[in-house]
Amino acid sequence: MTRLYSTAEISKGGLFSAQHAQVCAEIHSLLGRLPEFRSPREVPFDNGLYFWFETGELCSHIRDMPRVARVGNHPHAQNGLKNRLRNHYSGTKNGSVFRKFIGGALLRSRDEASPCLAPGPGLGHWERQDMKPCKDCAPLEREVSRILRERFFFKCVRIDSRELRNDLERVIIRDLSKCPSCRASESWLGKWAYNLDVRESGMWNSEFTFGPIAADDHYLSDLASLVNETLNFHATAG
Repeated sequence: MTRLYSTAEISKGGLFSAQHAQVCAEIHSLLGRLPEFRSPREVPFDNGLYFWFETGELCSHIRDMPRVARVGNHPHAQNGLKNRLRNHYSGTKNGSVFRKFIGGALLRSRDEASPCLAPGPGLGHWERQDMKPCKDCAPLEREVSRILRERFFFKCVRIDSRELRNDLERVIIRDLSKCPSCRASESWLGKWAYNLDVRESGMWNSEFTFGPIAADDHYLSDLASLVNETLNFHATAG
């Protein structure tokens, strides 16, 4: 059951900061039980949510644990988990908004006046969807692939139901983006991203960040059950 809060409840402020921090802590605690992957080939199932973690970005709730830097899904294609991960690792910026964000942030961190970003944030040929990179920014594709291999790892929760995957993706991104204590480090590359939600959330996500405040009574228990099922799948597959 999902209940939207009233304007009067929202005005109480601190209640919701504490709630989102508690939910964020629980999500990280559950994900901490899962194995780390650094290649789509390592994932032993075909459907699920994936959670990226980035070197130098730490969770405030659990000592020395990286924080979730991006949540991903394959919302339209059943059995598409590994293919979606491959698109991130070795695809192109037009096939992965994650790659597009990273490459744009790299360009902007080096030269905010780069012609590849002109005429403005999100409007240049690197950051516009379906526009081709020029000879100057095309080499970024290799650099983005290298950064993903060297600075990131991911974890997966096995979820066969497309409807459940899509619902969980929405609420998890919403609550992680609203955590008041898990913030990006001062040197986080995403602070150079053109997208405001990326910069403010400290996550490489723009969709579902800062969604409507709501109480989702069931989803953490659902996630806990799915994590247990995923661990059991690993045990039997291994």
